[in-house]
Amino acid sequence: MKKPWLIHTLLAVAASLLIIVVVFLVLKRYGRVGQEYPTPYVVGSFVNELDSTADGITVHYVVIDSVYQSGKRGGYILRQDPDSGSMIKPGRKIYLTVTSHMPDNAVVPDLRSLSVRHAISQLQNVGLRGGRLTFVDDPHHTVLEQKYKGRTVAPGRRLEKGAMIDLVVGRGTGAGQTIVPYLVGMNPQKARSSILSASLNMGVEHFDGITDMSLAIVYKQSPEYSGRPLSQYGDHIELWYCDKSVVAMEELERMKQRQIEDSIRALYEQLDEPGGSDPYRMTGLDEF
Repeated sequence: MKKPWLIHTLLAVAASLLIIVVVFLVLKRYGRVGQEYPTPYVVGSFVNELDSTADGITVHYVVIDSVYQSGKRGGYILRQDPDSGSMIKPGRKIYLTVTSHMPDNAVVPDLRSLSVRHAISQLQNVGLRGGRLTFVDDPHHTVLEQKYKGRTVAPGRRLEKGAMIDLVVGRGTGAGQTIVPYLVGMNPQKARSSILSASLNMGVEHFDGITDMSLAIVYKQSPEYSGRPLSQYGDHIELWYCDKSVVAMEELERMKQRQIEDSIRALYEQLDEPGGSDPYRMTGLDEF
């Protein structure tokens, strides 16, 4: 044999090609290459009604979180991951968030002497909600009393998650005025929290045409954001919601930018006036 190195090289190349072909076939078989299907839409259904082989594809549903919602039966699917329309392979797991059958409990924190903003944050951290703010004459603009269903509720008491805690707050020694936050584009939970944190109360909410609350966002508010502390503590803010899937988010961003520009313009106008107010309190940009 005159050229053994050539034969060895050809054998090595042939072996490499064979290995590549075998690996490709194995990956194609077990990786299900080309076998992808749209994710089924299950939000709004109940877990016990799901069919793991529906739409010609086998999937596995896994509940990863549950949230208690008053008036809704347990097992109602609120969210799914991946969303419907995403391409998945047979056998893929779909992770679900559902309503729980029984409400979880939360421990009422001690909110006394806290600022309104801090108190609302504390309530959210434990799974409770801020309710109505009532203002009384007191030199300190802090929480004086916390109530549940009209009665004083002591720190440490257990309530079901989502329960609403009303707060009695001192007006403080200032003018008792606050800036209406910019709420357009926020979901209901975020909007309500921002309103309460600004020492304001929720007014009427309009949900005309909203069928899926998880898609609701604010598109209009009254009073509008001005960047000036023109509202009194405890004033009510009225909100209108729309479905974010049918609204141009770019337009909402443009509206927000215009509001910021108006706030800055108002700042400079105020600075030109004798005895102008604190410019950082004027803009209200901490809400953005």
